[in-house]
Amino acid sequence: MERPSNETVVNHFPDYTGGVGEAVFHPDGSPRSHYAPVVDVLNACPRSNLSLRQKRLNHVVDELGLQFSDIAKGNKPTNPWRLDLFPLVIPADEWKRISAGIVQRALAFNAYAADMYGEQKILRQRVIPHELALRDPALLRQLSGIEVPGGEYSQFGAFDLVDAGGGNWQVSEHHMGTPFGISHVLQNRRVLSEVFPELYEPVDVAPVAGFSTYLLEMLRAQSHLKNPHVLLLTSGQSGQAYFEEAFIARHMGISIAQPRDLLVRESRVFLKTIRGLEPVDVIYRRVESSSLDPIAVPNGFGLGVPGLINVMRKGNVAIVNAPGAGVTDNRALLRYSDRIIQHYLREEPILKSVETYHMDDVDQRDHVLDHTNDIVIKPVQDHDVLWQRCGGSRPSESAASIARIARKYPEYFVGQVLPDSAAVPSFKDGRFSPRGIQLRAFFILGTEPIVLPGGMARQTGAMHRTRRLSIITNGLKDVWVADDLVEESAPKRRPMASGARSSISSRVAESLYWVGRYIERAENTARQFNTLEQLRWDQMAHAEKRTYWPLLQAVAAATGQTEVAKLKRPPRDTFDLSRSLLLDESKGASVRACIGYARNGLENVRETISPECWEVIEEMVLYLRQHSKGPATRSVLRELSEKIVSEVARFNGTAERTLSHDDAWQFYRIGGFFERTIGTLSLLEVALPRIVKTYCAKDQESADLTALLRLLGSLDAYRREFRSRAYVDRVARLIILGKSNPSSVTFCLNNLHYAIGTLSISGERKMGLSIKVAISSLIETLDDFSITQSEDLHEDLWEEVSGVNSVPLIAPETIEQELSDMTQQVEALHKKIEDVFFSHQNVFAKELTLFD
Repeated sequence: MERPSNETVVNHFPDYTGGVGEAVFHPDGSPRSHYAPVVDVLNACPRSNLSLRQKRLNHVVDELGLQFSDIAKGNKPTNPWRLDLFPLVIPADEWKRISAGIVQRALAFNAYAADMYGEQKILRQRVIPHELALRDPALLRQLSGIEVPGGEYSQFGAFDLVDAGGGNWQVSEHHMGTPFGISHVLQNRRVLSEVFPELYEPVDVAPVAGFSTYLLEMLRAQSHLKNPHVLLLTSGQSGQAYFEEAFIARHMGISIAQPRDLLVRESRVFLKTIRGLEPVDVIYRRVESSSLDPIAVPNGFGLGVPGLINVMRKGNVAIVNAPGAGVTDNRALLRYSDRIIQHYLREEPILKSVETYHMDDVDQRDHVLDHTNDIVIKPVQDHDVLWQRCGGSRPSESAASIARIARKYPEYFVGQVLPDSAAVPSFKDGRFSPRGIQLRAFFILGTEPIVLPGGMARQTGAMHRTRRLSIITNGLKDVWVADDLVEESAPKRRPMASGARSSISSRVAESLYWVGRYIERAENTARQFNTLEQLRWDQMAHAEKRTYWPLLQAVAAATGQTEVAKLKRPPRDTFDLSRSLLLDESKGASVRACIGYARNGLENVRETISPECWEVIEEMVLYLRQHSKGPATRSVLRELSEKIVSEVARFNGTAERTLSHDDAWQFYRIGGFFERTIGTLSLLEVALPRIVKTYCAKDQESADLTALLRLLGSLDAYRREFRSRAYVDRVARLIILGKSNPSSVTFCLNNLHYAIGTLSISGERKMGLSIKVAISSLIETLDDFSITQSEDLHEDLWEEVSGVNSVPLIAPETIEQELSDMTQQVEALHKKIEDVFFSHQNVFAKELTLFD
């Protein structure tokens, strides 16, 4: 992007006087000292340049496929995440107070959780109302008496704060159960620094990327083992929550598991991997406590890992945050936060809570309902259990809907007076407008507590015409804290021991296997379409169409277009087939469908792929979606197919360059080579016998054989190998036996054999051995194919008959049968791969053997 000239100075903030944007500007309109470098850089940029940068920010966010929704609310995200050009800068004195207040509050409310699952002294001493605590939907009595190391139920959490003016930050929400948003903090910094690096040049901003390392250190410290097996437990539901989880897991280098990936045996919890069962030592949970163990906490849905809480009770697994930590997020507690801090820490609160009313109290309820224009009504917890107690499922988030339920079930609702936040400029539609800010600050406890230097800042929307309340939007800001301030208070960390790499879960392996298949299938379809289009079917004479008709039928059969494959005569036009091959989502082998399936598969294993790979697949999805809406012409479809072939090559190159060549990579390759094998055989099974029927060895040129080589991307390989026109036996040998031809059956099977061998399968079961033996047997069978037995058969495979140029000595039916048998045997490999690595049917049918 063009760098702005230093000679260009524009005042983008002419109206910021008299207290407008008071967090950034003095009343006379001059910037405050900590914002002066930011304002100077922005004023050095023309308005058009700022608009281009904001457009670029939005584009990068769209490529990442991000949307914003809180994990606790469980709603499907509808609004895109947007990052603003103007950062939130927190001066040193304010940050010191915020940081100290966060640690203080985290310690106090951790003590509250330990007390509630222990002796409940806070209730006996009547510090808070009994009903408030005991009616909490997050309070799970089944967890009482379970010892939590150090009494720290929430080792990783966050608080929402709002600046009521003059640096008076107040707490409006707790997120100590399953805190959400750390991925956005790290992405905000990365994206803005890439798009607008000049902003960071005049200031030393504290880095945030290292926070994931501190989080991993804390997780590993929960186990006494030198190299504990740490994993992240997720519900597996796609959406914004899973993006957060995949991002964190990738940054920490740990695997993600769903409840169905885990198994409890002999008071230990195990991960089902491609090598069998591996013991798990630490679980970073991203699911609600009530969904961890259907035996300990029956939830009516059978969710969770049966027996997991008992494993924790025996001390054989650590769970972070500890089950039951959600009691600290009860919004009704905010009214009593000063008492709680004084009760447990004997200290005066550093950070106050926003004014909060519990509607279970009649007087407080009447006050809230009489001032709905100034008070926000919220449930005490964002739990499905709460909504079940309130008569049904989660309602819409409209204020009227929430108020209606609150009148009927007041004990489960609070009212909050949210102060008008100190305004900070926000760039939109070419100008800066003042918007309020809500800050989510993150912490890690332990022997040396850490507060993330900055946090996630969310903007408030425009004021409602009839209400003073500002609506929180999905517009985010990067948050800056001075680097030297953080260095002064940073804890000294011991280096971590290098951890042994754990096997990938069977679910991840299966997902990557299918991603490899879908990516390969999309490339095959796009390339084959492009080859057929180059033949200009619409301009062919009828006799010429009959020549190429076997190829078209073969492509239709290989891509699931059975209605076309069964036609007895070639159609007049193939445009409908072409459009269907590329853009019809209902056709499983169409390019758009395959890319969509691959994208969904990658979304479920984002912790294993690089951001660069995700950007490429997201670009393909957006490109296909855009072209599916407009009118399709032959030229448009040709351009589309060429683009997809190019983009798939870019994806594979990016994957090879940016992914670790570990087990995950090998399963992606296994899927790709398996699909290519099936695709080649399916094409040959239909096309080769029909070509043989009309083939004449003495013809000077065989156009259909040349086209077949093009369809399989093997024409150049044939020319280098044989340096002759296309003979059917030579073409067959190249495509079936060519060891160096990437499209040949032998090449693909050899690579399958190698990829499975790299998995280093060991143990009594030698799981991959049966698959390798089966592949070796298939390769040997290929050498016995009738049409590939001799080194040079093109003169001997046909004989001259009176009135006919030549007829094949090998019956087309024999060729078709051999190819059909081989296709079935290759397809049987899929079942073996599934049984051995994914479903483990070959294991669970017998006595389970556990491996270290």
